[in-house]
Amino acid sequence: MHFSTNCIVFHISRKLFEGLHHRVGEVTCTTNYLKEVNSRMPFPLKSPRKTLFAKMLFALTVTVTLLIIGLSSLLYRNFFTASLDNINRMNTSILSQTSYSMKYMDTLVSKFINTVMMSPYTSVLLHNQENDMVMLGNALRNLDNLSLPHDYVHSVYTINLTLDRIISTETGSFYTKENFYDQGIISLLQTVNKNSLAEMPIARKIPKPQAATDSELANVYTYIMLDSLDTNQKSRIATVINIKASVLRDLIASLNAKIAGSGNEIIVIDSNGTIVNHTSESMFLHNANQESYIQTILAADQESGSFKTNLNGQDYHVTFVSSDKPKWKFISLTSYKTFIGAADATKTSTLWICLTILGLGLFFSFILSRSLYIPVGRLVETVRGHLTNPHHKDHSTNDIYFLQNVFKEMITKNNEWENKQREQLAPLKNKWLQDMLLGIRYIDQEALQVSQKELGIHLNLNGPLRLLLLRLDNYRDFLDRYDEKDRWLLKFGIANIVNEIISEGYKLENIYLENNQLLLLLEIDSSENIETTEGTLRGLIELAQHAVNQYLKLSFSATLSSPVYSYFQLNECYSNTLALSSYRIIAGHSSFLTPTFRSSIKETLISFPESKAKMLLDSLKLGHLDKANEAYYDFISQLSGTTYENLLSSIMQLSFMLRTTFNVILENHEFQKPELFQIVSRNIEQFETIEEIHETFLSIFSEIIRVMEQNKHNKHNSIISRIIKVIEEQYRDNNLNLRLISDEFQMSNVYLGKIFKEATGKSVSEYITDVRMNHVKQLLDNSNLSTKQILDQCGLEETNYFYTIFKKRFGVSLSQYKIEKNKT
Repeated sequence: MHFSTNCIVFHISRKLFEGLHHRVGEVTCTTNYLKEVNSRMPFPLKSPRKTLFAKMLFALTVTVTLLIIGLSSLLYRNFFTASLDNINRMNTSILSQTSYSMKYMDTLVSKFINTVMMSPYTSVLLHNQENDMVMLGNALRNLDNLSLPHDYVHSVYTINLTLDRIISTETGSFYTKENFYDQGIISLLQTVNKNSLAEMPIARKIPKPQAATDSELANVYTYIMLDSLDTNQKSRIATVINIKASVLRDLIASLNAKIAGSGNEIIVIDSNGTIVNHTSESMFLHNANQESYIQTILAADQESGSFKTNLNGQDYHVTFVSSDKPKWKFISLTSYKTFIGAADATKTSTLWICLTILGLGLFFSFILSRSLYIPVGRLVETVRGHLTNPHHKDHSTNDIYFLQNVFKEMITKNNEWENKQREQLAPLKNKWLQDMLLGIRYIDQEALQVSQKELGIHLNLNGPLRLLLLRLDNYRDFLDRYDEKDRWLLKFGIANIVNEIISEGYKLENIYLENNQLLLLLEIDSSENIETTEGTLRGLIELAQHAVNQYLKLSFSATLSSPVYSYFQLNECYSNTLALSSYRIIAGHSSFLTPTFRSSIKETLISFPESKAKMLLDSLKLGHLDKANEAYYDFISQLSGTTYENLLSSIMQLSFMLRTTFNVILENHEFQKPELFQIVSRNIEQFETIEEIHETFLSIFSEIIRVMEQNKHNKHNSIISRIIKVIEEQYRDNNLNLRLISDEFQMSNVYLGKIFKEATGKSVSEYITDVRMNHVKQLLDNSNLSTKQILDQCGLEETNYFYTIFKKRFGVSLSQYKIEKNKT
């Protein structure tokens, strides 16, 4: 027993002095050999307490420091990325609205062009070969009348180079080719070809008629309608429409003012890199294609995107979208200074928090390292005691007992460590699967098998797989009702319920995603056909939805992907499944969407139902809520069966038309639901079902009509107050009547009399008589003027009608009234 004890103690001591932390092994040795080894050691057997303790403290300190640096860097980077994503989404929304505005303006101009081209007056101005000034002048006036209602039209030219006759509605004059003030259109007309016409409109600067200097130019977009492209260029006949560039510029400035800070700008360029709209008029037609960010945008294959650039020593975030007709690029430049302040504040706060945590970490590292070292130090002292006091045989049993306790403690701590590792295995596995799903991680077959074994993934990732994406319904309400901890627990509960039910028929892995998403990766039997799988899963999902609703009072919608046969296809499959889940807006809450459902959606693009939208706007203008609601449902029915993207695009265009038509009302402080309109116009993707969109629009319609009625009521009250004031001031004028007042107000006497009678219960003439009679009574009571003098001051004449009115109003005749007054 004594022999075995000394062997074990010697081996442990040697391992400790060499700084190794391996398992204790059995060796054969004798007591004399132990003494001999001890005597040959090149250093005295002193306790390595200080050296080992320092190493443990250093290791813990470095670990804590690196952990804090890594976490703080990750936190700052994520916050910065989130800020950048938010700016990008907001800018993209603004640019999309601007693009829709341009398309809307182009549609209005096209209608106006058709009106002009179909007008017989245009034909007279273009083709009449006789210079009959009476006929031409009459046609010009009528053409000018066509333009007047359209405030976005700058001018209209009719040009006949064969007859050398040019007519402009801007001046209402006739010109020859040599004396026409806009020589640019002459040159353009002689060089225009089929490609040029396809690029309409053409951004230009045109001089103002009889301008004092050449710098007095107007910025316009020009549309050219040639009678024929085959005509000789020097004898062409054309109609030219010039549209004010300020219309689009003012809209851009209005949208940009709501989000922009210092250093932010929205510009529009054509396909050559020339600026065709800018908040500064001086930048119009400025050639910007030498700018590096403009070259990047022009060379981009995507229709939209974002990137970082440096302008004049400052960093800018560039966001752009494109339009098909015209082929323009809408660009937003956002200075990093506008949002970097919040990121810097977060960086400073993070730095202080990290320093605080680092201080606490150092303190706890010191305490922890001492605690960890105590049993090791005791063991070292015991071993040293055996080597220096070999004659103390009575301690052998106690030493064994001590070593047993040490190993038990080590085993206990090792088990605790393994338990912690198992607890961390779930988030590690979830992160690994997330990276595979999002295409972040690339891995070969050999590494795949190793990772699957380490993480405990039992699916065959090279076999038939299908994704089942679950999305929480009413997610905004879910965020409002529960805090972060409760939300995590509820999502965990949903995952457990679904996992328990689905796992009865399929092997699966849960993948927790951000926001309202939970994904199940299912392994499918290769012999099972697609229809059978979808039918089986539909039944299981309905059971899970019922259980979640019963126990958690929540609901979710499910989307099933097409089969994939390799883990390399997971990223593309997830993107397609996520896009398919967007059709919950049509299918509704608690829906189950499959690739079969997607195939039922029409791929053909449904054009925007403009006639229904115009009927809706006209009904709102007239204050007919029922007709407006009916027109809205007709508008939505026209989009039945269209794609998700086309549906949202049409609804956003409708919201833009609402904003353009009722901008004054929507910006009015009386409008009590501005947040609803903001969601529709900028964050429409937050809506989960089409019913939510219906409810929001109907609420907006109701609020618009309410504000219109309120404004109308306030306007009537103001008019009534002004009429009463006029009567009080001018009652002495015996010619004062309803017609005289209506002429002063420049309003219809019938309308004015109607609203006055509705507000006061009396006609204007009755009210004038009442005011005059009240003043007559005051003068009778407080003066000694004669009846004629009193009547002259009150705008009345001494007639039988006056005496009749007086008796009817005061109950006695004028003479009796005077007698009663003298008595009192």
